[in-house]
Amino acid sequence: MEYTIETKFPNQMLLANGELCISIYMPTHRMLQNNKQDSLVFKNLVKEAELSLEKLYSTKEISPLMTLLNKLKNDVNFWNHSLDGLAVFATLDAVIIYRIKKDLEPIAIVSKGFHIKPLIEYFQGLETFSILALEANSFALYEGNHLDIKTIELPSDVETTLSGVLGTQHSDSYLTTHGGNRGSNDAVFHGHGGKSDDKAIDQEKFFRYVDNYVLENISKKNHYPLLLVTKKEHNSDFRNVSINPYLIENSIDGSYDTFQESEILNELKRIFKDRFLEKVNKDIERFNSLKDKNLSTDQIKIIVKALLESRVDTLFLEKNKIISGRIDENKRNIITGDLDNPVAEDLLNDMIKHAFLSNSIIIILDKEQMPSTSGAAAILRY
Repeated sequence: MEYTIETKFPNQMLLANGELCISIYMPTHRMLQNNKQDSLVFKNLVKEAELSLEKLYSTKEISPLMTLLNKLKNDVNFWNHSLDGLAVFATLDAVIIYRIKKDLEPIAIVSKGFHIKPLIEYFQGLETFSILALEANSFALYEGNHLDIKTIELPSDVETTLSGVLGTQHSDSYLTTHGGNRGSNDAVFHGHGGKSDDKAIDQEKFFRYVDNYVLENISKKNHYPLLLVTKKEHNSDFRNVSINPYLIENSIDGSYDTFQESEILNELKRIFKDRFLEKVNKDIERFNSLKDKNLSTDQIKIIVKALLESRVDTLFLEKNKIISGRIDENKRNIITGDLDNPVAEDLLNDMIKHAFLSNSIIIILDKEQMPSTSGAAAILRY
């Protein structure tokens, strides 16, 4: 048995229930000199899990799993590729690992299902953007979110420059150009008579071409929101000609090539947070407005019943709250848990799995943001 590095959520294994599930979360460091410290933290968390397992299973039963986790602890190459956090999910059959770009509190949980609430919070509302990097006379396309960005490779026959697009139709073909500053794709124009109108016409033709290409070949295919990265002086000009319904109001001012990737990621994080908060506020307003119609509730028993009937549209859960217990699918009710049991059972965590199976939207919020005090709330489909 080996481990698998996962990047997307959810991995179906994480939604299954079993008799032996270990969930480990911990902070990690990108600097190599801190790797030994990280592996030591992991060793201690594995030991915590082992002590809980020994209360229920024989050494022989858990030995293969402990062997693999201890092997991971000593894998220097594995720790050399750390990000900011680590999530490890292990059973006797498989080990799934997520490298996380977020600091995580160290915790080890043994349960009958994986503890995935922190992972849900990390991935929740994750929004992928198409990114148009637009210059006065060229463009490039990217795709990504606040965690990662990749270049969209365009076919070799696609023109990406103003001169390539307009060719002999260049209104200001009599002009000569020389390159602008290093790192900029903007051209410096030298005219013979000040034909600024011709330059503006060419600019508009090019922007219309870019807009049409992105709409037909990118936006209509992936349906992602389109984020514009361009200098302020080009922003309104492009928006004036754009007919792309996926183009969002948010934008990043500046030339893409002058940014460090970390700066772009930070800007995407800011935009994502603003858009996610706006969505959450609208969902909470909807929750409150539907109370009188019995289409929203904060009663745990009613929510669980609705989950089993696939009637939950949106599920709100309190971030750090734990309600000991689990859902009994056969009896279709709640089995109260025991916090002293070495195998932890968190009812809220169990609700997440049923929400995924019924394609419900799941939102993890801080206590202060929750629309209820019960630890859970739901908008119902009917």
